[in-house]
Amino acid sequence: MKRVILLFLIVFSIPVFATSLYAEDVDLERIVITPSGVAESYGSLSRKVDLITSKDIENTGATNIEELLTGLTSVNISNYGGPGATKTIRMRGSTAAGVLVLLDGRPVNNPRDGETELSSIPLDDIERIEVMHGPGSHIYGSQAMGGVVNIITKNPPIEGQRIKFSSSFGTFRTYDERLSYGARIRDLGVSFNAGYQSSEGFRDNSEFTSKDWNAKFIYNLNDQNGLEFRPSFYVSKLGTPGSIVNPDLDDKQGSLKNSLDFKWSFTPDELTEVSTRFYKNYNRLEFIEDSAGSIWDTALDKSIHTTKVYGVELQGARQLFENCDLIGGLNYVKNLNDSTTSAKHEYIVRAGYLQAEMEVFDNFEAGCGLRMDDYSNFGQKYNPSAQLSYRFGDDLKLHTLFSRSFRAPTFNDLYWPDQGWRGNPDLEPEEGATGEFGVSYRVRKNLNLDLTYYRSKYTKLINWAENNSGVWVPTNVDSAGIDGIEFESGLFFMDNFQLNLGYTFLRAKDRNTHNFLIYQPEHKVDAALKFNDFCGLIVELKGQFTGQRYHDAANDIKVKQFFLWDLYLSKDIRKGVTCYVKFDNMLVRHYQVIRDYPMPGFSATGGFRLDF
Repeated sequence: MKRVILLFLIVFSIPVFATSLYAEDVDLERIVITPSGVAESYGSLSRKVDLITSKDIENTGATNIEELLTGLTSVNISNYGGPGATKTIRMRGSTAAGVLVLLDGRPVNNPRDGETELSSIPLDDIERIEVMHGPGSHIYGSQAMGGVVNIITKNPPIEGQRIKFSSSFGTFRTYDERLSYGARIRDLGVSFNAGYQSSEGFRDNSEFTSKDWNAKFIYNLNDQNGLEFRPSFYVSKLGTPGSIVNPDLDDKQGSLKNSLDFKWSFTPDELTEVSTRFYKNYNRLEFIEDSAGSIWDTALDKSIHTTKVYGVELQGARQLFENCDLIGGLNYVKNLNDSTTSAKHEYIVRAGYLQAEMEVFDNFEAGCGLRMDDYSNFGQKYNPSAQLSYRFGDDLKLHTLFSRSFRAPTFNDLYWPDQGWRGNPDLEPEEGATGEFGVSYRVRKNLNLDLTYYRSKYTKLINWAENNSGVWVPTNVDSAGIDGIEFESGLFFMDNFQLNLGYTFLRAKDRNTHNFLIYQPEHKVDAALKFNDFCGLIVELKGQFTGQRYHDAANDIKVKQFFLWDLYLSKDIRKGVTCYVKFDNMLVRHYQVIRDYPMPGFSATGGFRLDF
């Protein structure tokens, strides 16, 4: 394994030292929101943040967010199969419930299991994705232990109208149709996006269909006040074949999601920003065993699990003096669960946070923050954070961070019914403490190098284990130590070539048994070589190596390492018309991300995009 990793690094590092470099400067003035909750320039950040823009999305041919995130360092995607199968994200040794996912700043993790189903979020209306590595509980509260993924959607056009349509067809008779429309009528901006996806799947009983739509309305009352309203809807039906050891050829699953998000923004002067948000998330999951008809047939015997989240947020930011910004906010969230197996339950969270950021002197910035969460079912949690950054000119930056984080138990953890598995209402939140140090360096303004080391300690980890009565019950017994290294390099050469290389070292172990945590690869390598000419031709070759993982806490069952190559080609036929084709798993590797859930072999997808 070590030889494979070494060879991989050598092959992709040769161009770094052997090629003349002529790339353009990296834009350090790009605006990001996630680290502090308000807009700030990318070059001034004291946190490690990856940006994926709408142009990046179009130029990769990705069909879901999982394909975009999997190439980032410290990102580990749990993937149960082909289109429609469950896909969740882990970061820096955390579980999927320990990564907070935001949509325009609104939390979308499901309180039932704490996770976010990535395949249900459409790509066509995304402006950019900000991925903040490491804890963010001092701003965002629970679940932001491993990182925060903030998906920011496109606004309506500034003037006129915009229409986009895309269509693709691929292996396993997979269709994906998307339509997007945006218009500006004086002070009112409107955008609408809709999509349909279907696939016969690569396994028996793995067929999948989904429909979704979302809209955004922006109205400027005046120069100081703005309103934003965003409704969304998603519905899917799919077969759930289960593992290859115990397949289920007649089990079905249906999902229905909708949300409402209303935001008011107020800027009384150039130094002050105030915003208020009201939102509702609705999630209904239906699971049917031994199905004989439509999944929506009310006569079928099925389990139904419904969650609702109602939230209110108030945030303000004020520049106190020239080199100091103060950000604060208040949150109120009500979580409800109604399940045919675990009955009805609810809890309320009240929270407040304060963050201060200061430029101590030229090129030296410091920040600190504190958030208090008051849960109706297990009390209060306090999470502080402090960070420093120093820039040596425009080419070298050092940053360091210390932060505490936590994850609240989910409804499943607390109230799972006594059916061989039983929840524990006495659980306490998981807690974490993280320290990190990073270096960012730009060589000749066309080679970017980024190296980050972090160390985390998790305590009160929720562990499901079998008790003396043979029933699986969760308790706060485990603790974990996590050491990690993230290395990234971006190289531009010969005007139209770009090479990206990323390496992740992760040692995530149980502090009591010294065994590795499940599904946390010790080594992961990502590489991408892209060619982009001036005639609209794009060719991108991507490779990924994921090391061995363990399926069980005792480390007796191993999941084999795998190595993948993907190829993407696109060409602008004329202005506003692009055709593309992509090939996944070109080496036709048989591999599994999750044990006994095989991944598709070679697949091909072709399509076109219209923009007018």
